[in-house]
Amino acid sequence: MLSREMSRRVDEFAINEIGMPSLILMENAGRSCAECLMNWPVADPHREQSVLVLCGPGNNGGDGFVLARHLAVAGWNVRVMLFKEVERYAGDSRVNLDVLSQLGINIEQFDPAWSDTETREQFEKVGARSTDWIVDALLGTGASGVLRPPIAKAIVAANLLPVNRLAIDLPTGLNCDSGEASEPTFQASVTCTMVGEKVGFKNADAHHFTGTVMVVGLGVPVDLEGLTTDQQ
Repeated sequence: MLSREMSRRVDEFAINEIGMPSLILMENAGRSCAECLMNWPVADPHREQSVLVLCGPGNNGGDGFVLARHLAVAGWNVRVMLFKEVERYAGDSRVNLDVLSQLGINIEQFDPAWSDTETREQFEKVGARSTDWIVDALLGTGASGVLRPPIAKAIVAANLLPVNRLAIDLPTGLNCDSGEASEPTFQASVTCTMVGEKVGFKNADAHHFTGTVMVVGLGVPVDLEGLTTDQQ
């Protein structure tokens, strides 16, 4: 199992020792999560699926941009919602955001002035279709402490809707190391977590927020995963 610090070391080792560019790590993460969604069983496999991807300003948001691109290419209806101004996105996340823009994928800014009701109404639709999935690509493993607006407001709205919910790596609001949930915490139907389960998942209460946990790869060698686990 991986702690927050160990998850960071996996990325650093892959980048600095193996020479894998961070952009490729992000691509592998987002693509793996998209594949989880595309393979998830649905009642009507012939019905077009609609997904709302909530993207924070860091690398977790960048994973969400990659997921959004792969789902759009696969024919899904995709809507991406940003939680910072476009110019606040940088590095690999900005690269993938710019790619989405070039592809004409629907990208919007979350408005902190929306009421709770308006937020839920915004989340209910992807274009003319009802939302099937909401993806949490807001904060990832690096976050800790009490959530603040506008992210807290978005999570409350997402949890109230009768949709499937996927968390990338870790549900926002759940502590990676302790498994303790803040108020609010994203309630995922499925969590696609990178390289290995997180230490906090051992907390029995965490399962209320993770849903089904799927471990996905980053293209990191198996011996690295074993080394990191041995250090736990």
